[in-house]
Amino acid sequence: MDITVKEIDAPQLDCSSEEIVILPHNYQADEGYEYHSTTISFYKYSRDKLDIKYLTEPELLVEQRSGDWFGPLLFISSSALLQNPELVSIMCGVIANYVTDFFKSSDKPNIRLKVIHKETKTSKLTEISYEGGLEGLDKLEESINRVVSKSKKDE
Repeated sequence: MDITVKEIDAPQLDCSSEEIVILPHNYQADEGYEYHSTTISFYKYSRDKLDIKYLTEPELLVEQRSGDWFGPLLFISSSALLQNPELVSIMCGVIANYVTDFFKSSDKPNIRLKVIHKETKTSKLTEISYEGGLEGLDKLEESINRVVSKSKKDE
């Protein structure tokens, strides 16, 4: 399991949604947004369980040929977390359930996922990258919550 947390500079990402936003993996481009091929099925699976939307309607899908699950790039603003403090926990649970259903025949799927958190007042962006199995999603949740708590202290 590998979790990387880093601040990023993405001035064009001016999104303060009360929902989780699925970003294209090339969100820093000006056009031609591309989403991972599993994004649409993840969205359909999770839309009844999470407040979730696309940044733009997916037009281009990129397919990775691997035994790994390449999850969508998820954006969460601090204002969304103020509306629903349990959002991170629910999101990680939905991801775990989706991946379990997606890999019914595999014992230990490898997950690749990125979450971007935006501190709404300062517009600071933090990217949390996760690569690992289902058993490590609780560590992803802890990492996201640490980033969120740190940004609350910095206000």
